[in-house]
Amino acid sequence: MNHPRCSWRTFLSGGGILGLSFALAGQAQSLPAGPGSATVQRVCSKCHNITIVTGHRLSEAGWENVVQNMISRGAAATPDEQEEIVSYLAANFGPNAPAPQNAASGKVSVAVQAPPPPVLDNAQVARAKELIQSNGCLSCHQMNGEGSFAGPYLGDAGANLSPEQISAALVSPGKELAPRNRMVSLVTRDGKKVDGKLLNQDGFSVQLIDASGHLLTFERAGLRDFTIVTANPMPSYANRMAPQDVSLLVKYLETQTGRNQ
Repeated sequence: MNHPRCSWRTFLSGGGILGLSFALAGQAQSLPAGPGSATVQRVCSKCHNITIVTGHRLSEAGWENVVQNMISRGAAATPDEQEEIVSYLAANFGPNAPAPQNAASGKVSVAVQAPPPPVLDNAQVARAKELIQSNGCLSCHQMNGEGSFAGPYLGDAGANLSPEQISAALVSPGKELAPRNRMVSLVTRDGKKVDGKLLNQDGFSVQLIDASGHLLTFERAGLRDFTIVTANPMPSYANRMAPQDVSLLVKYLETQTGRNQ
């Protein structure tokens, strides 16, 4: 039996917590001591190596956007914990924050500053947005509050991927989805078919987010069929777009760092 569906914003405002079942990627790095350090380590390291966090310098608004994006993908944190995480990150990893010391070694951890994103004029931005619309990108991805939750969020592509990785995803996408992006297709006992992005599963229930952004929970006992989809539906755009359009789209996605959402 499935529970009533709700948007992730409503879910969070009610204090709900939805855990992800991804393993810690790599060895955790010690964070600067202070209020919120333990919360950041616990929440953020469930999905990725903590060095992804410590390697950036963002404003409080920038960190707030990053945290909200992670929550929209299913990261487990209450509203109070989200506020605590943002405050800690802004204080320790803000634009003017000093390089933190690694508590384990006593050495200063120097953040690697990525090159600034390209500057595009209004005509280039308009053309890039046109390419996103005309090629159906928003049927699977979301950006600027539009689109589907089925595929990875595009509003922070430039913060998480290098230009080479963005280009590869467009012209030669991998055959399999990364674990964090895998989909699930299920059929309930009464014959209802539901597809969505897998967020969490255990021996009793399955949680997913559908293309509209609704968080859904199903009891395994009430399912007729349950399939994890690993095949990547992303097509290659090598022959679907002109090379100059692919290049422009890569540059535009570089500018999408989560701070402009």
